[in-house]
Amino acid sequence: MIIYGLGCGMSGCYWRNQHNKHHATPQKLGADPDLQTMPLVAFHGLIGAKARGAGKSWLAWQAPLFFGGVITTLVSFGWQFVQHPKHALRVGNQLELGYMALRYALWYAAFGHLGLGGAFRLYAFYVAVGGTYIFTNFAVSHTHKDVVPHDKHISWTLYSANHTTNQSNTPLVNWWMAYLNFQIEHHLFPSMPQYNHPKICGRVKQLFEKHGVEYDVRTYAKSMRDTYVNLLAVGNASHSLHQRNEGLTTRESAAVRVTGH
Repeated sequence: MIIYGLGCGMSGCYWRNQHNKHHATPQKLGADPDLQTMPLVAFHGLIGAKARGAGKSWLAWQAPLFFGGVITTLVSFGWQFVQHPKHALRVGNQLELGYMALRYALWYAAFGHLGLGGAFRLYAFYVAVGGTYIFTNFAVSHTHKDVVPHDKHISWTLYSANHTTNQSNTPLVNWWMAYLNFQIEHHLFPSMPQYNHPKICGRVKQLFEKHGVEYDVRTYAKSMRDTYVNLLAVGNASHSLHQRNEGLTTRESAAVRVTGH
């Protein structure tokens, strides 16, 4: 609670609740909270198809808005000032609320000499940079993958294999993503320290190959591109990208991307 409340301005209890649901059923419709992103962003055509009016126009620009930091900043502010405090209030977690309040008091103590407006603008810039960094790195691991129908049940291993992507195991990527580029291993062994994932990735790959399961590893650049293309396609149903298998977004073609594994 100290790390999340004081360090991030968020509720550790709420994060664990939502993130555990994500780990239990990644990319499953109606179960994975990471798919419940409307109206700010839609990562799959079945979700984007729910948009109406101005929502459609917003989604048409979601790819540059997401990678340009607009959507990620809005999500960050929504988490810090709405969702997480709301959860702490709802469950009566006064300690977490206290840590959140202390965070802002300490920020003002450090930067109050800039004035209230200056301290807030600096905080907004900090949130924008941090939110864009973390959410773009989160997005490359799942959002461009298939989804699972709400009434379909698959194994823990196949959730990790079919609905997760790793990024290349290089010193730079490992540092930049804090070892979250080993997302398959992270989902198979969520309690393992992330820096140990490079030690087991070879064995996990061999296990997948033994059983004919894909071990999806992409370069960081390709993962970024695939994520951008998916966002662009989901937000633009008539885009030429819909002629390809990646990025199908109409009601009919989106159904093709709902995995049957």
